[in-house]
Amino acid sequence: RRAEAELRQAQDELIQAAKLAVLGQMAAGINHELNQPLAAIRAYAENARVFLDRGRSEAANGNLAQIVELTARMAEISAQLKQFSRKSGDSLTAVSAQASFGYALRLYRSRLTEARVEVIQDWPVEDVWVHADLVRLEQVLVNLIGNALQAMSETPAPRLELSIVEENGWVRLGVRDHGPGIAASHLGRVFEPFFTTKATGKGLGLGLSISARIVDDLGGRLEASNAADGGARFSVTLRASGAANPPTAARLSQTGALSLCKENRHA
Repeated sequence: RRAEAELRQAQDELIQAAKLAVLGQMAAGINHELNQPLAAIRAYAENARVFLDRGRSEAANGNLAQIVELTARMAEISAQLKQFSRKSGDSLTAVSAQASFGYALRLYRSRLTEARVEVIQDWPVEDVWVHADLVRLEQVLVNLIGNALQAMSETPAPRLELSIVEENGWVRLGVRDHGPGIAASHLGRVFEPFFTTKATGKGLGLGLSISARIVDDLGGRLEASNAADGGARFSVTLRASGAANPPTAARLSQTGALSLCKENRHA
């Protein structure tokens, strides 16, 4: 029992380390996300001071309102990073699949914009609830979307397709890219620890292995395949949650995600 407890602790620490590694890889994008509003805040503050000196209080108020909006945006970015870096809990609850996708997309906001990635969201208008842990599910989706973006780094017209399908008490979350796909000889090994096709220094080959472990702990399964018309497809299948009153915490990630994406929703 002691050995099992120590193994569990080591695995949990590895998951936490992987999350911090993902944040490190996204540091440049995060820095850009914060520097833009900081530069704008400085400009608005300088303009507001000039307007006040000239007695143009209405124009100054307009600049101050922009500063308030930008600081709120920066606080949102900070809150997202804090949420992603914290350790997850042991209890499972009802989690909105759409909200989890929305959170992962917001972490990659600048990268999606700079790479001009077309994002297609194919899911019901109403929230689809799964039995999971919010933090761990979001970590899996962040890993899958990050891998998809990396796979399309040399694709002329990158396109990311995200989907949610509920059927027979189960929910399937899909992440599909339009990159080169997965070599047939690698399909059976993508979830092996330390297996990677990336160049040295670009990854340790732990992201998919840890994601598979997380999904397994949540009582689901993670699968990989190639789409018939090209690109890789990963699907996370979890048990649907029948909670009558889902917790509001699971909704926090959803607001604002749609501004990034071109939607294709089906009721």
